[in-house]
Amino acid sequence: MGGFSKDRRKFLIGLAVFGGATALQPYLAMPALAAGGTISRSTNDDPYRAAKAAVEALGGMSRFVKKGQKVCILPNLGWARTPEQGACTNPRVLRAVVHMCEVAGAKSIDVYCNPCNDARVCYEKSGAVEALKDTTARLQYISSNGWVSVNAPRSAKVMKSNDVYRLTTEADVLINVPILKHHGGAQVTMCMKNLMGAVRDRDLMHQDLTNSIPDAVSMIKSHLCILDASRILMKNGPSGGNVKDVVVKRIVFAGVNPVEVDALGAELYGVAPSSIKHIAEAGARGMGEINTKNLNVKIA
Repeated sequence: MGGFSKDRRKFLIGLAVFGGATALQPYLAMPALAAGGTISRSTNDDPYRAAKAAVEALGGMSRFVKKGQKVCILPNLGWARTPEQGACTNPRVLRAVVHMCEVAGAKSIDVYCNPCNDARVCYEKSGAVEALKDTTARLQYISSNGWVSVNAPRSAKVMKSNDVYRLTTEADVLINVPILKHHGGAQVTMCMKNLMGAVRDRDLMHQDLTNSIPDAVSMIKSHLCILDASRILMKNGPSGGNVKDVVVKRIVFAGVNPVEVDALGAELYGVAPSSIKHIAEAGARGMGEINTKNLNVKIA
């Protein structure tokens, strides 16, 4: 986890130099499901640098976060696993996202996940606690009264409503930061399925993952998706545990449409996007382009 203080100093210098220009830059609101949008792919041995380069290739965080806005970051911190085990979002990626939001002038930055294991153990073991030290971000723990009922659009097929964690609904900007990994039920979990970490009734979703995952995408808008593929858990997911199941890829994707980012992630995993049922369903609903040949991929 070394080097965080150095990263922090670099970002504060950047804030001092570019802060005024960032404040004047127009906020480019982008629809969550605009098909065929630009997606970036960055490769670096340091996940922090990979994440930063991926977002900069899209125009920088100031394109998505306007000065004074409230930001909610949703990583996958669902399991009590170390970064090397590939079950949780890499802490270096998470730290980079927080720093970029700080530079963009976010009023507040809340980070949370609705984990499967004990939250305090997950947050600590995944490296999230250490990653957010000396930042303005607040690592939040789920509270029983922190939920609000949200209705899905009429296009939803299975999940017509669900309780969504209040931080998600109250934020001006939701940044979806999952890890790419194997999943026993959905085959692969990435940006689309990561939204399950924002809902209360996950049993409802698990009854029909093919349809409920696209329903969640239609219900919860991700303003920016940053897919951590620095390490990929290739089997025995989603919890993993054996580092032998992990392949180092050193890649981070960034984009606006979670369906399209997931399509690229599926190919990196080694399967056709159309072979992943919930991705195919989202494509059939017109929620995004899943033929990656039609996507504008910028290499950072």
